[in-house]
Formats: sequence, C-alpha cells, structure tokens
Amino acid sequence: MTRLIVDPGACGFTCKVEVDKVGNYQATINVQSECKQIKKLANELTKIDFLEISRGPYGRNYISQSAASCGLHPSCPIPCGLIKAIEAELGMAVKKNIIFTYEE
Repeated sequence: MTRLIVDPGACGFTCKVEVDKVGNYQATINVQSECKQIKKLANELTKIDFLEISRGPYGRNYISQSAASCGLHPSCPIPCGLIKAIEAELGMAVKKNIIFTYEE
C-alpha cells in the first residue's frame, strides 16, 4: 500500500490518499478529505487502470478530467498527488517527496 498526505495550502483541506495495487496496472484508491469537491472526486475514483492516467497530453487523463468535472480549483495539487501515489504503488515511479516552497 502507498500512503500519501497532501497539504494543499491555503484552503486547509489536508488530503489522505491510500493506493493498493490489485493487478499489474490496476489499483484501488481511497481518498479522505473534508473538501466537498475532493469527496466528490473520491467517489468517482475508487479503481484506476494505469493506462487511464498515462495516455494523452497533460491535463487530458482520466484523473484530470474527473477533477475538472468535480469542480476542483485549477491549482489544486490533489490530482497530481493521486497520480504520483498511483505511479509509486504500481512501480512506475519512486516514492520521493514532492515539495512546493515559496521563497521570500
């Protein structure tokens, strides 16, 4: 199982993601958040095939399209976090932290 916590910043709705591999290219997804849009997205994304997120140009994969239809803000980092967690669980990427840091 791959677990990822995403702190999206200003909105304050921390998101907990759990991804379990269920086949060579398939995974189940469990997303917990107090954000109503993320809750809606979580209901749509319970199982995913890697090909659904790896095909097509940036922003046109299944997760990005689902995020848009659920009304997520364009700068919400949760969809990217979901993709990173899925890739890590399926062995397509290493588990390495992602950090956005503002410099002053």
